[in-house]
Amino acid sequence: MSRSPFGPLADERIHEVHPDVSFYALADGVPLAHAKKTWRGQNLRRSLLAEAGLVLPDELGEADRIPVDDVLDAAVAAWSAHRIALGTANRVPEVPESDPEGRLIEIRY
Repeated sequence: MSRSPFGPLADERIHEVHPDVSFYALADGVPLAHAKKTWRGQNLRRSLLAEAGLVLPDELGEADRIPVDDVLDAAVAAWSAHRIALGTANRVPEVPESDPEGRLIEIRY
């Protein structure tokens, strides 16, 4: 039985990203000093996204009801997805293993 909700077949269009890994990369490999649910942590993450060209609006309409850290995580996942699409994304580990179904076990950023 597959461990993945995507089924037993490997699909190279599906990649795993992790917001903390992506923000770490945006911060040039420096761990972020403030948690994502704090004011300073959220401002830091928003600044890192803006420096990367992803400026979030002050008002999100219906999405204003979404917790801020979830919006920031989604934005940095989009940053990672863009890098994957361009072929410039990195991975952890650098040389991934494969699971029994042939899917690569890695996080992309």
